[in-house]
Amino acid sequence: MKGNRTFHDALVPFAERRIISMKKKIMAVTLCLAMASTFVVGCGQKKETDSGKSEEKSSGKVEIEFVQVKREAAESYTKVIEAFQKKNPDIVIKQNVVPDAQEVLMTRASSDNLPDLMNHWPTDAQFVQFEDEGLLLDLSEKDYMKNIDSKYLDAVKAKDGKNYMAPYNVNFMGVYYNKDKFEEAGYTMPTKWDELIALAEEIKAKGEIPFVLPNKDSWVASNLWTNIEARDLGSHEDEYEKMKAGEESFETIPEYKSSVEKMIQLLDYANEDSLALGYDQAINDFANGEGWMFIQGSWTLPSFLSANPDFNVEFAVLPNDNGKPIATQTVDTGFCVNAKIADELEKMEAIDKFLSFALSVEGAQIYTDNDKSPSCVTGVKAEVPQFQPFFDYVEANGFEADGAYPPTGFEDTKRGKIQNVLLDKNVDAFLTEMTNDWNQARSEERRV
Repeated sequence: MKGNRTFHDALVPFAERRIISMKKKIMAVTLCLAMASTFVVGCGQKKETDSGKSEEKSSGKVEIEFVQVKREAAESYTKVIEAFQKKNPDIVIKQNVVPDAQEVLMTRASSDNLPDLMNHWPTDAQFVQFEDEGLLLDLSEKDYMKNIDSKYLDAVKAKDGKNYMAPYNVNFMGVYYNKDKFEEAGYTMPTKWDELIALAEEIKAKGEIPFVLPNKDSWVASNLWTNIEARDLGSHEDEYEKMKAGEESFETIPEYKSSVEKMIQLLDYANEDSLALGYDQAINDFANGEGWMFIQGSWTLPSFLSANPDFNVEFAVLPNDNGKPIATQTVDTGFCVNAKIADELEKMEAIDKFLSFALSVEGAQIYTDNDKSPSCVTGVKAEVPQFQPFFDYVEANGFEADGAYPPTGFEDTKRGKIQNVLLDKNVDAFLTEMTNDWNQARSEERRV
């Protein structure tokens, strides 16, 4: 079901939410290792034990543990927490950022010890699993949920019609480009793929790197493929439904093959051995003048500016073949509350106070100003000059809400294999493998 929408039109609800039950428990040693690596960002520090509980007393203050999965957003959350604690000195929000947040959360869930408060991605299999297992609190009737635009609430509703997440911000994918270099050379970002490649040829002829591609990180390589094919397939809603029905596959949908071929084509215009370059190093390299373009998502901008506050960068929709690429956006992350907290009145009151602030125009504007992402809270403005080319394109051409998602577990399998096609360049074999993996994930999902 396709069709352009204005930037503020409704997001569609997510499709059927099935999830494989929590059958495997992670060994206790994993918990020890994971929690030992926990660190606290801003607003004070505490010593963690294996149970995730602080060894320090809160001196009469109510202490809330907030584990968040998006490490690059740590500073943005810190700003919100600091503003809240100035108004509420009797409440301490301890933001914990862990290297392997999802592994830690799964381990703690298996031992019935989820943190008081957490954030998560609404389409992530783990979030849906927690939701289905009854581990998260129903937030539907909370007053602060009225501050959130209804289209985003609808987008993250569970299959029982309730909201176990308070959606906070949205994201989108495209291509960053060094504005100073483009202006000096007289270039503009094209909307057609062949023009993008012609531009890359010209840049390469200068002896410079057209694209910085950090394919060492499998999630980045996975996003690269999605970024390319979504410019033609948009929300994937129609395609995913047909694939689930067995009517289509990765081999029969031509945009999948062409997008993998384009991903391989980019290697000719990228840094040498992209599979050896990691995401963090690539951000630092690009922000400090290496390369002309960087294909990624809106979430990367704060990291660029952290690496180089003076970096003059802009962001546009990634080109496609027909010059009319489809812009997509999706809910990025949102707040979730441990269901057990409902029985701890003091903590529940403190969490409600914090979320009331975080989801107010004041609190959400602080986050958006720092994270550079549009907010799900009504009345918050995302004035981010670096994204203006993208916003202008969406205003003129509309967007599709990326609310469809693959079978549970498929994304992890995809990430584990996508780098192989960059090495062997066997596109047909890769697509066949993806179809087999999709069908396997779908089969396991139906058995639940």
